Amino acid sequence: MRGHRVVRPKRYAAMSLFSGCGGMDLGAEASDTAKVVWAIDNEHWAVETYRRNLGKHIVEGDITTTDVPDIACDILLAGPPCQDYSTLWNHDGLMTARGNLFREVARFLHELQPAGFVLENVPGLLSANKGVAWTLVRHALKSPSSFVSGDIRSGGRGVHYDISAQVVDMADLGVPQHRERLIVIGVRRDLGIRPPIIPAPFQGKPRTVHDVLDVDPIALGAPNHEVGLDSNDVIERLKLIPQGANFEAVPAGHPLAVKGLISHVYRRLDPNKPSYTVIAGGGGGTHGYHHIEPRRLSNREKARLQSFPDDFVFEFGREERDRRSAYPRVRRQIGNAVPPKAAEVIVGALSEALKAAGVPARTGAELAAARKGLPPSRRVLLESTTKKAAS
Repeated sequence: MRGHRVVRPKRYAAMSLFSGCGGMDLGAEASDTAKVVWAIDNEHWAVETYRRNLGKHIVEGDITTTDVPDIACDILLAGPPCQDYSTLWNHDGLMTARGNLFREVARFLHELQPAGFVLENVPGLLSANKGVAWTLVRHALKSPSSFVSGDIRSGGRGVHYDISAQVVDMADLGVPQHRERLIVIGVRRDLGIRPPIIPAPFQGKPRTVHDVLDVDPIALGAPNHEVGLDSNDVIERLKLIPQGANFEAVPAGHPLAVKGLISHVYRRLDPNKPSYTVIAGGGGGTHGYHHIEPRRLSNREKARLQSFPDDFVFEFGREERDRRSAYPRVRRQIGNAVPPKAAEVIVGALSEALKAAGVPARTGAELAAARKGLPPSRRVLLESTTKKAAS
């Protein structure tokens, strides 16, 4: 019908911390149950990528010196840096400034008191600092008000959350990649519900490398699809390594043999399985390697393995003409991201739980006002004025 206006379903207002290039936020919005109204990250090119693909509602800045905005928030999304909790690295956890950024999540929970939250990190968080790290993080997430104030005797004052902590292989959620992550879901205690169990719709039937790279190959010249960056030695070395194998397949004593500490070194994909974990950085031999061609994976291929759509373009600076130096800039964004397909499942499950508990979602006008930074009181006034004008 001419002039007919499609009314969008109401959605929850989400705020996003440590947003990176926007993987979690993209998935949250794909669930059609949430809309991100404010986000923050301090990595310049990740923020530029976010703005290009998701919107200008992201702040580039240091979260530790940023005030909590006075806008609507029903769901808080957070992916604080995980490197200091990873068992692949030093596992320093609480001993670093970066490992203490979970304190900012508690600060936002304390001030915003959203109905629920999602926090993503590595499973190593559970064992870092001999378990002390998780004990402290768990307290910060369950009782953020007492944690922020430092008053453990605050009793019932402030906000409290019931939380669940699940280690999830994101291949079970539809991501064509084995990627184990710790997912903490919290729901505000006064709602009287338990955090939802994360569904595993692809368990036992994961999407494979062949499904996402071979069925519809990426065309040469596509955005972020860099090929031809490897040296002749790397190309010849990869020719000695079968699909699914790594540096250990090169015979000892061979001129192209190398030593490695982790299985990722010169590891080629197996087309009949999900990819191994896409990582954000690392030295030579850790780029991830194609199963058919003897070369590193392009960033566009890594993005597919992380479940990003092809029209999601990663920024690296138009003045950057040297592809070799631009490559790691994009690689870092992709490897640090939460796979959107996984976030879609996780946020969708939380939203359904909140809906069942009677937490009201918001109209498109409310969400648009929140993106503009209008505080709740001004938003109510704006809606009232709009209704009067319409009548």
